[in-house]
Amino acid sequence: MSSGDGLGSDLGSSSLPWMVASSRSLPGSPGDVMRRGVAVFIDLVIAVAVILGPLIALDRILVAASDDVWLPSAAAWSLAFLLLYSPLSVSRWGGTVGKRLLGMEVVRDADGGRLSYGAALVRHLSNLLVHAVPVFMIAHVTVTNLSPKKQGLHDRLVSSRVVMRGR
Repeated sequence: MSSGDGLGSDLGSSSLPWMVASSRSLPGSPGDVMRRGVAVFIDLVIAVAVILGPLIALDRILVAASDDVWLPSAAAWSLAFLLLYSPLSVSRWGGTVGKRLLGMEVVRDADGGRLSYGAALVRHLSNLLVHAVPVFMIAHVTVTNLSPKKQGLHDRLVSSRVVMRGR
């Protein structure tokens, strides 16, 4: 098996066995749309578990304390997750759990370094906005698919890109 056939040594320890390696999965190459979609799904499952799990578990306590406690508690917990999970994961480790499991990371376009927390937060919030407005989402998907670096609108805003990890 030659190293240029897309199999064998191209499969890093970070790749899942059902993902087939190709030239698109070489370190530094753009993360493909399918992998990014699966990563988002994994992160959504984590978000639902982290946000709803404690709220459901504490529901009786919060309601017993006061009817006015549950909604602010839910809002505060959701806001904390929203402002911390993705931006902190991207700035600290290069990606969320979903991206890391699928062998991707978010890097600065200029030098391949990590994003600051502020840039990661702007990237995350703009991504949420893009997906909340259907016209923006269509533009986002189009731009991402047509861009040679597969950069979405949120990536272009903060000069970042999603690439395959090298480690």
